[in-house]
Amino acid sequence: MNSMYIGSTISKPNVDSIINAVATILHSQMLEDQNQGKKIEKDSELFFFSEEKYIQEKPDAFDSQRIQLLRETPTIENILEFIKALYDCAQFSPECCIICLVYINRLIAFTEMPLQPTNWRPLLLCSLLVAQKVWDDRYLTNADFAFIYPFFVTEEINKLEQKFLELIQYNVTVRSNLYAKYYFELRALFKDNEKEFPMKPLDKKDAENLELRSKDYKT
Repeated sequence: MNSMYIGSTISKPNVDSIINAVATILHSQMLEDQNQGKKIEKDSELFFFSEEKYIQEKPDAFDSQRIQLLRETPTIENILEFIKALYDCAQFSPECCIICLVYINRLIAFTEMPLQPTNWRPLLLCSLLVAQKVWDDRYLTNADFAFIYPFFVTEEINKLEQKFLELIQYNVTVRSNLYAKYYFELRALFKDNEKEFPMKPLDKKDAENLELRSKDYKT
């Protein structure tokens, strides 16, 4: 790993900027998938992450207005607000935003899953849940995430996490050079990098710690 890419993590970076960068990337991927007409069949294991599955299983829990909202293509602001709401409750470290993006892209690479209006929220929830377990010393339980986002009960989140891990082949390892690649790609979205994206690269100790923790991950 090139030591030029090692810096230090400041204690309270502008989380909104980091979340905005992640939301922008996910939104772009979703539009690209929609333009290519990518779909998920109901008998596919990828359908497990679609809110359509849960609408079908619990029809009485959803009125027509809520279903319509779930099926709408989100704006960058919608995605940002969802991640920010999770952040405000879970108080995960800003680094988790970058790690969760690594996991979502890994899932896409392994399965060719398209991002859709009805699966981006479950995917974000699962990826942040796993990222927090990997990175943070103190992390929320799956029951806590079910309380924060009551669309799912705890048992469903447990199954979602397990399926997520299966589809990424239990590969939650994030090497420091991969983290650095994502960090600089997100930072490049801002014209005034230092001012608008104040989060710094991981220092050497944190980079090594990330690799060790992700190798030792347990559900």
